[in-house]
Amino acid sequence: MKRIFFLDNLKAFIICLMIVFHIAMSYMQYAPEWWYAVDKSDPQMSFTVFVVWADIFIMPVMFFISGYFGIMSLSRQPAKKFWTSKLMRIFIPWVLGVIILAPAVTYLIFLTRHVPLPFMEFLNKVFFFGPLFSHTQYWFLGTLFYLYILLFVVAKIKPVIKEKLTPAAPGKAFFLIIAILSYTLTVGAYYLVGGNNDNWSKVWPILLYQPTRISLYVIYFFAGVYAWRKQWFTEKGFRLDPTVWIPAFIFTGVFYTGYALFGQLTASPVTFMVIKSALHSLFAMASVFGLLALFQSKLDYTNGFLKAVSDNSYTMYYAHMGLVMLVVWALMGVALPVYVKYIFACILGLVVTYVVGRILMFLPFFAIKK
Repeated sequence: MKRIFFLDNLKAFIICLMIVFHIAMSYMQYAPEWWYAVDKSDPQMSFTVFVVWADIFIMPVMFFISGYFGIMSLSRQPAKKFWTSKLMRIFIPWVLGVIILAPAVTYLIFLTRHVPLPFMEFLNKVFFFGPLFSHTQYWFLGTLFYLYILLFVVAKIKPVIKEKLTPAAPGKAFFLIIAILSYTLTVGAYYLVGGNNDNWSKVWPILLYQPTRISLYVIYFFAGVYAWRKQWFTEKGFRLDPTVWIPAFIFTGVFYTGYALFGQLTASPVTFMVIKSALHSLFAMASVFGLLALFQSKLDYTNGFLKAVSDNSYTMYYAHMGLVMLVVWALMGVALPVYVKYIFACILGLVVTYVVGRILMFLPFFAIKK
């Protein structure tokens, strides 16, 4: 089977976008108080707009791709080999990240604000057994591991899920079901958290999640499973129409971002939640399928540069948070216009993360199979 290069390229793009997104959070207006490093010298609304826009679709795309390749892997491997791979590539890096790296990254909240707090006191009273316990970016690995367990159970109950079907277009019902299910679960979650779609909840210490988003991750993970079964993206398989989905991605992105930022000025709290959750779920759907359509139509190939970034994308995701926050912290005292500073932070952050990622690839958890 021909390798589907555009999915590799899309994953690499999303991870690079994630890195510059996390850097932008340090320069935005209304940055979260808990964010690891916040440069308050000249916060800009333009970064806030970018963060509000990109925040909706980064992870649904990641979960769709994970579902597509996850069921592919499960269908080709015996259970023992599948779980050996997932333990090595997902579970162990997740646990090590939460225990070793997440505390160091979270400690930057105090370091970058010059708050005197001994590290051991921070670990005991603030992080592991306190209010700031976090998986940082490794929450994705934990959630993904649980979804692999769910997928494995479903495959045990219904083994047919591991079989490919005759290539066929999904039909309007498929997209309608996703839209209705996404909206129903999203609006319900909005009500549960009082409209705060940035709310984080946890089941200490094994799960960190956002209530308004977790259902979308499950939906798009299994949409990826469905896409593999229906042989989307293969030579004879279904191709998303870029002339439909790219404009949908653009328009829903504009409407969601505008309403998320300014809708509260005219709407009641209940109306705001209902409309915002609808736009949230529609934008997530349009962005997932719009980016898939765009990358399949324009970037379904590889070369030396694309392959290098794609091969390194997982380790870049794994290493990036602490590294880019250190870059932001180092630049706080530098007298540069904020946009120049941001561009410099992005370039330096991406380069440093890439280099460290290449080093991590020597570890068995991250090595590329030949």
